[in-house]
Amino acid sequence: MYGGSIDQANAALRAYVQEHGDRPWTAEELAELARLRARWTAAARGTRVGIRPVSGPVMGAAVVTAA
Repeated sequence: MYGGSIDQANAALRAYVQEHGDRPWTAEELAELARLRARWTAAARGTRVGIRPVSGPVMGAAVVTAA
């Protein structure tokens, strides 16, 4: 269930929300939404993101420090 392609997980999550439309969520629907979000999160954690250098100064909120 967990892991896999972030693109597939994202597409499934978006499709589910679009299908739902603009109406209140039932408990079952919220449970499925949580499952899809967990799948997306697991896929995102498994994705490596390359850090690319930037030219010029980096200031403010753009600065990220590693702990």
